[in-house]
Amino acid sequence: MAIIVLALYGPGVLAFRALRLDGSLALACAPLASIFGYSIVALIYDKLDAPCSWVTILLPLAAVYGAAYIISRLMAGGQQGSGSKLSWLLLGAYLVVGLAVCGYVFIKSLDGPLSYYCRFDNQTHYALARHFIDTQSWSTLDTWSGALSETSRTGYYPAAWHATAALACSLTGFDPALVFNALNATLSGIVFPASSYALMRVLFPNRTSVLAAGAVTTMSFACLPWVLLLKGQLLANLISFAITPAAIALIIRYAENGLARHWPAFAIVAVMSLGDFVFAHPNGLFTAVVFLAPYFIHQAALACKNSKRLSERNPLRKTWVVWTAGALAAFALWQAMLYAPPLQAVVLYNNTGNLNLTWGESIWAALGLSLYPDQPMQWLVMAFCIVGAVSLVRQKRLWLVLPSLWMLIVYAACRCTEASYTLRTFLAGFWYSDPYRILCCAELFLIPVAAAGLVAAARWLTKQVPFAGAHPRATQLLVLAAFSIGNFFPYYVAPPKSDATEPEPHFVSTVGTAFGFMHYLTTEGYTEAEEQAYSAEERDFVERARNALPAGALVINQPHDGSTFAYGLDGLNTYYRHIDVGSDAPESQILRSSLDTIATDAEVQEAARKTGVDYVLQLDQGADPSEIDAPESTDGRTWLLQTDESSWRNFDGINRITDETPGFELVMSEGDMRLYRIL
Repeated sequence: MAIIVLALYGPGVLAFRALRLDGSLALACAPLASIFGYSIVALIYDKLDAPCSWVTILLPLAAVYGAAYIISRLMAGGQQGSGSKLSWLLLGAYLVVGLAVCGYVFIKSLDGPLSYYCRFDNQTHYALARHFIDTQSWSTLDTWSGALSETSRTGYYPAAWHATAALACSLTGFDPALVFNALNATLSGIVFPASSYALMRVLFPNRTSVLAAGAVTTMSFACLPWVLLLKGQLLANLISFAITPAAIALIIRYAENGLARHWPAFAIVAVMSLGDFVFAHPNGLFTAVVFLAPYFIHQAALACKNSKRLSERNPLRKTWVVWTAGALAAFALWQAMLYAPPLQAVVLYNNTGNLNLTWGESIWAALGLSLYPDQPMQWLVMAFCIVGAVSLVRQKRLWLVLPSLWMLIVYAACRCTEASYTLRTFLAGFWYSDPYRILCCAELFLIPVAAAGLVAAARWLTKQVPFAGAHPRATQLLVLAAFSIGNFFPYYVAPPKSDATEPEPHFVSTVGTAFGFMHYLTTEGYTEAEEQAYSAEERDFVERARNALPAGALVINQPHDGSTFAYGLDGLNTYYRHIDVGSDAPESQILRSSLDTIATDAEVQEAARKTGVDYVLQLDQGADPSEIDAPESTDGRTWLLQTDESSWRNFDGINRITDETPGFELVMSEGDMRLYRIL
């Protein structure tokens, strides 16, 4: 984690010091500049066919940003603020809380530093990161898993997470599985809270009490960022959402200080932020737009109201007129983006798997920040959010409440069985109409609202209780401590597992806190003690097989048995690196349907020669396809949720191979695991 921090913050802090940000703010926002710079250099190297490594990527970027910093310092006469002692202490508070929560929810839940998570999306993440490492080509515009079964490359993919993982592997030489966990912990426990510090500091420059409360509220929402490590995983979203607060913060800062004076720096930051969202995940851009739209409408309304150029009768002096015009302009921009051809694959993604609540239940789930069945509701933090919303409205900062309110409404619509597809597309299309991502956005926007609520509650106490009134700072610390104990208390009792075939109800009576629940889910997901789609025993077999094979030997596999992860996690050169076969090559179709007949079928022999496959890997030999529709079979085997009997039979040419099948020689065996050489 320390090495990843060095890579993410070292060059970037030089870039933002060159733009004359003070030390603590420059450090908090540094990953914006580092990720942008790494991605641009990787694109250039891809065009030049030059290899990417920490030497060729990190050092040149550090040199460029360092030169910019020196020039800026000379132009400023050597006078550049490093930030007050208080600003550094507050940034440290955000990091301490972030690392503490990350340590409990994520790091402590891992079953060792090499733990891995067997979920559908990780086929892509693990394989792409490994392919970056192997090929030393880290371009976001030319990505694929390297699987020879595919007919074409993926092309553009938001791969900043994967490139950062490759950079860390290049720096350390460590096992990629360890680096993946360290990167996720760094983004969750360091980058995200530091980024949130930057936003809170810009939003409340003169309210140290609210800024201090933000150190607690940043990590107070159980779904953000932990659900991104449990659903999918959504690792591209993780890195994008982690830097989104910093991007918003810098845009607002330059707007507050005057764009006319600071437009060059504003333009640089805007280009960096836009590039980062393209490289990390475009969801971050739309998330930032939702936050910035009411801010700029609010600023426009203030400017018109106080303008000396507008006559007293000009309708633009009326706040409601400007807000109406601004809302219409935002609506027009939203519609234009909805119909933009490059975004159609995202916007029209038919994600209806979570339409499982009624309107009433959806609203209740939104108010309780409830995403999972069995998840304890977060009524405590929501109560302070409501107090904060009232406080901000009284301070005439309604705009700061609107983004979170909007995203909660969108989340409710995404969970509602009665919400039409058109409505879901309009509201949530930029996030794949996915309630997991939507709730993370809502919680991101609730951070300043909850912080304002905690401070408002503390001030109310100082007026009601004599002792509190005499010690206002101690009262605020007491409120923060009491809130932290109630909100973060590490306790959860899992209900007994039901054997019922009916879907589990969303709202159930549970014992514990939402954070205890998230720790429980993470522990269950990363455990090696229970059978997984790619179990610890299977991984050990794959490792021994890889060491026994000639270098570069191509192994054809049944990806549904867990071997879809064998390349990304363990470097085995597998033919199939994804369970989907919608765009596989003609040779692939022949091999996966008829490989077992290679001894007598000339067409299969030619396909094998053309692809260059030498070996066959089976991790679940003899599996009964009729049992695969259940996540766990009677003999203990486990598959991905997306695996069913039909998809398993897509690979019957591999499934039918046994020790007696002509044309194959047994190389290794253990239990139901086999490695054959093709004769």
